[in-house]
Amino acid sequence: HSPGVQPADLEEVVKKGVKTMVIGRGMSEALQVPPSTVDYLKKNGIDVLVLQTEKAVAEYNTLAARGVKVGGVFHSTC
Repeated sequence: HSPGVQPADLEEVVKKGVKTMVIGRGMSEALQVPPSTVDYLKKNGIDVLVLQTEKAVAEYNTLAARGVKVGGVFHSTC
């Protein structure tokens, strides 16, 4: 769970041109999302939501249903 989600873990999704990225931290929110990862996304013009996994999935589905170009990474290190 540490060092957690790194910028390199998100490159493939970023290349697809998403406007919002939803990152799930696991059921117990143990997965780390360091500031450098959030900064990387923001520097690429991407809005970032970091949530507990169930909430992250629900938010992803809501955004996708609204037509937002959204990417999701859900407890990606496991």
